[in-house]
Amino acid sequence: MATTDKRAAGSYVVAVPYQTVWAAVAGVIDALGVDTASGFKVRSGEHLAVVLASAFLGGPPIATDKDGGPDMVFDLGVLPAEWRPALTGRADARFADVEVKSLRGPVRAFDAAIDEDLAHGQEPRKRTMVTRIVSANDIVAGPGQDMLGDAAEQLQRKSSPDRARISMLIAHQLDHLHAEVLDVVIAHHLEPLTDLPGSVDAVWMLFAPTHLVVWSVVENRWTNLLFKAADTPGQPPPPGAEDGLEFLVAVDEEFRRLIGDDSPSPYAFKLIAGSAQEHTSRGGYRATP
Repeated sequence: MATTDKRAAGSYVVAVPYQTVWAAVAGVIDALGVDTASGFKVRSGEHLAVVLASAFLGGPPIATDKDGGPDMVFDLGVLPAEWRPALTGRADARFADVEVKSLRGPVRAFDAAIDEDLAHGQEPRKRTMVTRIVSANDIVAGPGQDMLGDAAEQLQRKSSPDRARISMLIAHQLDHLHAEVLDVVIAHHLEPLTDLPGSVDAVWMLFAPTHLVVWSVVENRWTNLLFKAADTPGQPPPPGAEDGLEFLVAVDEEFRRLIGDDSPSPYAFKLIAGSAQEHTSRGGYRATP
């Protein structure tokens, strides 16, 4: 659904075709190997972070955290020069270090309780989770700031000033449901990030599974990152659309399939309108304003 908010006029967008993101799933696993790719924490959304970062930064990471280094290191040599300031917060850096943080919330504990009950052969005792709808800006300014501080401290320790230093924050929709979820672009809703620590050049904020935005220090602005665009008119819809799934949910499922992970993922879900009494055996989710 397109936004009708006139304030979106003048905001910035970087878009990649959904085919690029889909290819990045296998590209990451081929480049890193199944063992390394399996090390990304699915429950924290790290697998989604590496796929999206790879799609926008021009290729898979050249290194991942094995000995206390950054979560991901990217060679920016293939990234178009005009994209670098907006995406990395720097125009001059050849490499980017990325630290990924998942915002705290109840959904993983909710899912874990269901999984534990099912593992013991009993029906889940807790089937409903209530979440409060807030603005995207509230999420960035509240729980996002808490995780940003942790990421900044780790980038200060793990990275160096000659590299672009990126904090990538992930908010699960069922933990932090933003009111702008149906808008195509949301950067114009977000307040500037002032007083960022010097160890952070850019902040990527993923409102999984629908929106991705980035704040660039050097550009001093938010930019919308669209990851499910069609590369040419008339292209078929992205994977997952025929089943009513968000594209990033299909990405989650494909990544786990390729690494042989058949365990439940908190990102493999869809919202279905219905009464509070209508739930599946996996549990139900209900949003309140």
